[in-house]
Parts: sequence; structure tokens; C-alpha cells
Amino acid sequence: MGSITNGRNLTKCEKLIKEHEAGKEAQDINDFIELYNVKKYFDNKIFLVDWTADDISRYQNVVNTFLGIVARFFKSITNDNIIALYFDVDDFYYKSDFWELIDKFKVYDVITEEKFWEMLNTSKVSLYDLLKIKNITEHFGRVIRDYMLNNSSSAQLLLDKYELKHHREKDPIYFPKELSNSDKETIINNYIDSEDPNLNYLRLIANIQSNKDKIEITPKTLLKAKRKAEEQESKFFTENSGMIMEAAVIFSKSQSEEVTLIKDDLSITATYSAKWIEENQDYPTLLNNFIHLFEFVDLQMRCTLVNKYNEMGVFERFIFTTSQHAYTKGVAFDHKNALSLLQMVGYYNQVFSLGIRLEEVIEWFFQDYLEEDFDARNFKVTMPSAHSTFLEKCTNIMPALESVLKQFTLYVEEGEIDFELLDLRSEHLIYKNIPSLVKRKYAYGTGEEFSTATFLLFSDQSTLGYNENLDKSFDNFFELIRNEKIKLNDYPEYAIPRIKWLLDNNYLSTDVEENLIFDDEILITILNDLNFNEVISYWKYSERGRKILDDLEKKNVIELDSSLFSRPEQDYINYTLNKSQFNNGLDLRNKYSHTQPKSGDDEKIHNQNYMIFLRLFILSVIKINDDFCTYTLLKSRNI
Repeated sequence: MGSITNGRNLTKCEKLIKEHEAGKEAQDINDFIELYNVKKYFDNKIFLVDWTADDISRYQNVVNTFLGIVARFFKSITNDNIIALYFDVDDFYYKSDFWELIDKFKVYDVITEEKFWEMLNTSKVSLYDLLKIKNITEHFGRVIRDYMLNNSSSAQLLLDKYELKHHREKDPIYFPKELSNSDKETIINNYIDSEDPNLNYLRLIANIQSNKDKIEITPKTLLKAKRKAEEQESKFFTENSGMIMEAAVIFSKSQSEEVTLIKDDLSITATYSAKWIEENQDYPTLLNNFIHLFEFVDLQMRCTLVNKYNEMGVFERFIFTTSQHAYTKGVAFDHKNALSLLQMVGYYNQVFSLGIRLEEVIEWFFQDYLEEDFDARNFKVTMPSAHSTFLEKCTNIMPALESVLKQFTLYVEEGEIDFELLDLRSEHLIYKNIPSLVKRKYAYGTGEEFSTATFLLFSDQSTLGYNENLDKSFDNFFELIRNEKIKLNDYPEYAIPRIKWLLDNNYLSTDVEENLIFDDEILITILNDLNFNEVISYWKYSERGRKILDDLEKKNVIELDSSLFSRPEQDYINYTLNKSQFNNGLDLRNKYSHTQPKSGDDEKIHNQNYMIFLRLFILSVIKINDDFCTYTLLKSRNI
């Protein structure tokens, strides 16, 4: 059965077929394009539901004559009349069909380069529609190259193909082979210099990662785009009040509760008891505060600071212009980042005022705690000294972090740390390759069934959360089922196949009154967790939950693997430290390991960056501790 749109178009097709049967002939170019589109429907066997087999057979006989009629018309197009005909084509519906037919019947062979150039410059030709046709692009490669060089807006097409992240699959576009990487950079420069370049595109340009097979941009052009974007931003925010987000962290000597939080949509104030911290200065508690007070991780020891797709609003997910190579960030991510940085700075200063350096707590964790609690010997780490500048701290902390992560990797693989062997292993540290002591550690959703089930149950875009028989709507179908009694027949006809899919695949069932209910609530809880957090920790679930995960793995709905950091955490770390994966990464590791910032640079910037490094160090400590704890527990149970 066709969609609603197909239904309307097929009704028009039927009318056109009957008119043609009655002797009506195509009059202008739009009529011929309509005949061609009718044939495409029939070629794809898209018919109205109420057409009988006899109707389809009769209509098919008529439609079979359409291609010859269209071919004769388009093959009659000449160099002299093509521009006039293009002007007659309906702008909204048929411009792209025009080029498809010019290609299909090789009309471009009779068009000169001079005429094509004139057409591009006088007829409001959509370059996007044109570039979707590979043969025409190749045939008029030189002309199209010159046209793109003369039109700065062509830069948006380059960025659309090579940089933009698309939420739906788009038709491919082709650029002429005559368009060199140097030409592409010229077009980009022309766009930056144009009268009113789009700020979103300027941001994309500033973060382009050069690739000789796609688009190569020099550092000079990247800097030019960055400065132009900053200029536009300052102008924009001068003229627009924008949206202010506030985060405040307070350490109160009078508060008895360990933590109080005051939240509204755009602000959060977190107040912590300085008195409680002062009374609990043992190193394990000082580290546990990052879990229980500051919530850097959740109860499954998953980092909470990562960007989560389902924390983003609809506009952030679908409207904002984003590079396909960028780390996706939403408002919630920025808010969490600001709050956690304030927590880090405030807590660092708070414990320092008690005569304790967090750096020494980290040294204790690796050099004493791991040996005492897990018999994991020989871990060594030297943290930045108390008397070094923040620039020096930033320069020294990453080698310290990478060293302990390499030591942990060697311990997992060899069961011990041999520093001679470690020195011989000179490979670069890749965060996704850091192993875990624990097998089957993380579960991730995968495949079509997972995508379909989670979309129908949990997405605010599936429309199942709304039902006209209820007084209110819900964010998604999952919330509706949890809170209301509703039957399959309460839904309109178009929604019933979706719900039947959930019933057929045992995600839903019905009770004795035929109300829709969850077939297995633990299964739905797992899917909800996995959908929202994008990863779950296998061993944090009960035996019943792990059995469900095992069944889902057999059905290829999830996949299990083992690493110290989960995939969302790996992405977050790479975003913070380098540009190996994301072109908008903070690149902090390389800033201090390669370029060596001048000592005269703002010490406040180095202070903030050091807190970001320290935040990652604390996350690594939490993850390593959880790995040892889980491994020890499973070993004690002979699992």
C-alpha cells in the first residue's frame, strides 16, 4: 500500500491515463514530464489499493506507450530551444526531472558549452539538481568548474558533500574532475569573503580536516574562517540577547547535608557541605566523592559527562548544521561540562585548603591502593608537582595519564607490569584499544530490529505517544503504555502496523482486557536504558537481566564487547584530547605536547585546561577501580 502522498499522486495518474485514453495529447514540457513520472510509478509497481487487477492491466497498456512519447519530445530538443523550454518547466515539481530526462536521452550531446554556460548564468539553474546527474556533470565539467569558481555559494555544496552530517540519506552529488583541490579552496575563500556568509558554514570551514581525496584547506584559510566566524558571532550576540545558562558550585561550611541541588531549565546551583568533606578526609572517600557527590559516573560506572543523543532537543538533533566529522554536542552537554568543571575547580581548592593535593590522592590510588586491595603490583605514576606553574602541570599530566593507562593495558594482557617490556612497546595509545579485565563488559544496540523497536517505543518522533482518545499526550509510546490503559483498536489505521510489529516481536502483549502491556518489563527496562545511555554494563544487571541480554545477542539486537572505556567514553576522550576522530575536538593533548604554548599565555587558560585534564584522570581512576572490583567479584563467584 502506498503512502498518503503516493495516494494523491496516483489519483492524478489515473486521471491523466484516462485523459490520454480519450485522445488528449501532451501540450508542453510539463505534460511530458508528468507522463514520465506516471511510468515511474508503474515501473515500481506502486498502485492504488482500490485498483483491480483489470484496472492495473488496462492502465499498464496505456502507460507502456508513454516512454516513446517522452523520448520523441526530448530528442527534439536543440541547442536553440533548450533555454526557452527550461524556463517553462514548473519550478517546484519538475526541475530535477528535467535534468534526469536530459541525461536519459543524452540531449546534452547536442548542447554546446557556450549555450550551457549561458543557461547556467541566465536561467536560475539549481546547481544541486544538476550535480546529482553524473553524466551531465562529466560532459560539461569545464563549464561547471568555471561556474562554481564564479559563484561563492558553490561552497555550500562542497560542504554539503564533504563536511555536513546528514540525518537522512541524501542523493549523491558529483563534482567535475576538472575541479581541483586548489579550486575548491578558492571557492571556500570566495565564500568567506562574500557579503553575508552563513555563520554555521563558517564554523564548518574552520574545522575542516584536510583530505586530498576530498577537500584540502590550508591553515591560513582555516584561520580566516575562524576569525570571520568570531566576527559574526560577536555581531550576532551584540544584537541578540541569546540564551543564558548558569551553573554555580558552592562549598558551604554551615550546610549539614552532603549536597543540595536547585535546578530549573537554564540554571543549576549545587551546594556541598565543606564540613562533611573536612570530616571525611580519607583518600577512598575523597575519590568516591566524584561518584556520589559530583556524579561523574552513574550507578553502572558510565561517564555521565558524555553527549547523549536523547538529551538533545528536536532542533538540536535535526535543524542545527553539524559537520559529519564533528563530535555532536547539545545544550545539555555544555551544561554538564560547565558544572563538572566548576565542581573540579571548587573541590580541588577545597581539599587543598585541608592540606591535601588531589594529585597525591591519585598517586596513592595507583601505588598503594591497587596493590593492597587487588594485589596489582608495580603501578607507578608521577603527578605534576605542587610548585610547578599550570603551564608546566598541563605539559606533564598527559604523559602521566598515558603511562598508567599503558601500564593497565600491559597488566590486563600479561598479568603483571614489566617496565622493560613497557619501554619496548612504543605504540601510540589508542583509547578504544585499552582492554578490560572483564569479558563481555559492555552491550551496544545494533541492527534493524534494535533501531525499529527503540524508535517505536522511545522516540518522540514515532507519533505513537499521542492518541486522540486520551486527554493528554506523552513524550513517547513507552510513557503512554506505562501510564494509560489503551487497546490496539484505539489507534488509527496507519499506526496499527507499527504496534503489530511490536506485538509480533514480543515487545508488547495484551492483558485479559486486551489492553496493550509490555511483554517483559525487564526487557523493556534494558532497551530503555540502552536507548538513552547508548551503552549498558553487562555485569551491573541481575542474572535475569543478563539472560535477556544473552538472548538479545543471539538475535543480533545487541553486541557485546570488552574495553576499559565504553564507546561513548572513547568518543568523549578523543573529543577532549585530540582531533584524530572529530574535527571540532579541543585538541588539548596536542596543544601541550607539540606546540608548547608560550609561558606568557594566560595562566587562567592553563588552569582551566589542567582541570579538564585532571577530570579525565579522575574518570580513568574510577573506570580502572570498577574494572578491578568487577573482575574480583566475578572471580570470587567462579564466573
